[in-house]
Formats: sequence, structure tokens, C-alpha cells
Amino acid sequence: MTTSEAQERARASRRESPGSRRGELLAAAAACFDELGYSGTTVELIAARARTSRPTFYAYLRSKDEAFLAVTEQICARLEATQQLDDIESVPPLTVLRATTRAFAEAVFASGSLVSLIDSRAGLDPVVGEVWSTLRHRLNRRYAHYLTGLAPGTIDPCTPPDRLVVMLGDSIIRGAARLGHASAEVREQFIDDQIRMMERCVGIAADAPPRADGAHPDAAVT
Repeated sequence: MTTSEAQERARASRRESPGSRRGELLAAAAACFDELGYSGTTVELIAARARTSRPTFYAYLRSKDEAFLAVTEQICARLEATQQLDDIESVPPLTVLRATTRAFAEAVFASGSLVSLIDSRAGLDPVVGEVWSTLRHRLNRRYAHYLTGLAPGTIDPCTPPDRLVVMLGDSIIRGAARLGHASAEVREQFIDDQIRMMERCVGIAADAPPRADGAHPDAAVT
């Protein structure tokens, strides 16, 4: 076995061990990428943020690129979780659409500038691009599937659902990412505006103010 192969096996073993240093390194990497951007972040800065050393970083991760990919996968998992609702069939469509719109925007906000950075890196790094495009495809497919499955007359979308969901998703991702470090008041106004736009585009009656929904529950919108 070569030294390189032994290192890879050791990394794999550490990666799967619960409560490993790898999680701390990824949290530090996410903070560095958020604050300094991709080019401004280095392995040394990540290690320092995690209060460890460069050799320890390489014991768990091959490179800055691998750290960014792992952070991307974590962010994607959080965004996908926003399409979760209990008893979806018994929840009014307006409640579902408002709750998922709010949850998705809040998840983007919670990641600071990382979603914007991921969206940008996706065009430069094929591996990040694959992870990001796969997530976007799954989210859009589920959203469109939900809209097309509603009873006739429930909604009157301004354009076919498969195109509409891409437009709505792009609007939230680009807008919320731009406001990643804005004030709570500005973020709330953005969410309200996105909900109202969604209602108009989907063609569903706005029978109550967007903020009346409260927190959303958990299970898949499919």
C-alpha cells in the first residue's frame, strides 16, 4: 500500500467517525468562505479558525476544494429540507406555498453569502456544479409536481409550472443571497415580497397576510 493510499484510508475512517474534528473544520471553512470568499480563504485560515494545525486539516480533508464541496453538500441538504411538510394532502395549498417559500428564503439567509458563492462556483467547478444543479433539479421537480397535482381550478399559473418554479427559485436564491447579511427587517420584507409574488405568479387567492403562517412543520413536499 502506498503512502497516498494509506492517507486516503485514514481520512475515510476519520470522516465516518462520530463527532470527529472534520465537522469542526467544515464549520470553520464555512465561516471563512462566508466572510472572505473562495479566493480569500486558505487552508491555513481554516485551520486557524478551527484552532488546529495545517497537518490536522490534511488529516481530514485533501484540499480547500474538498472543504468547499463538503460545505456545499451541507448547504444543499438544508435547502432541500425546506420542502418538508407534515400531512401535505390535508394542508391548504396557500399554506404550503407560503410556508415553503418562507422556509427556503430563511435557509438561504441562514447561510449568509454561501449560497451566492456556491451559485457562482458552480460555473467554475464541475463537481460543485453537479451537486448544485442536482439539488436545483430535485427542488424544481418536486415543486412543479406539487403544483400540477392540485385540483383543477385551485391555481391559475402565469406560465407552465415547470418553468414557473425555476423562475421563483432563481428569484429567491439570487435575492436572498444578496441580502445574506442584511437586517432582520430587510429580510422579512424580502420574504413578504417573495410570498406575494409567488401568489400572483401561481395564481392563488391571497386571503391572509403572508406573515400569518408561522413556522412550517417537517416531511417531504412530493
